[in-house]
Amino acid sequence: MERPDQTWFSERLRQFLEERHPSQPRYRRMIERRSRLAFEGYSQSLEAGVPVDQAIRVADRILFRGLLFSPYDTVHLILETDYPAIPQSQRQAVALKLTRICSPIFERTPLGDDFAQRPEFRLLKERLRRDIRRWIDENGVPGYQSPERPAPLAKHFK
Repeated sequence: MERPDQTWFSERLRQFLEERHPSQPRYRRMIERRSRLAFEGYSQSLEAGVPVDQAIRVADRILFRGLLFSPYDTVHLILETDYPAIPQSQRQAVALKLTRICSPIFERTPLGDDFAQRPEFRLLKERLRRDIRRWIDENGVPGYQSPERPAPLAKHFK
């Protein structure tokens, strides 16, 4: 295996943010800082005799701390499971919009890297499902026919 360098860690974090936190603006400084710290943690672990795979895990804890739980992922998953009829080509745009709309719910919830394993996660998903259903029924989504309304309105996606 090729040994990772700071650029490798930087690219991993950038891709992770694009996939799991696309609603957040690009944090160039955060990526630079975390990738530098992750590479330093990785290098120090190797110097201490830690195997490469464990050194990468040490670096990953530094690189992804505070980012493992993603409101966008949660909304996207609800759309995938509860609204499979929403065309996949529309799902990301809908998930981004709904993540912004549901932000007050997320702000009232103490989120963290382990949040998906806590009992409060179930309650959060129930609140999100209720609000997402209401929003979709009231506003519609292009390409999706809600059983609650005869024809979807696409006014929010133009």
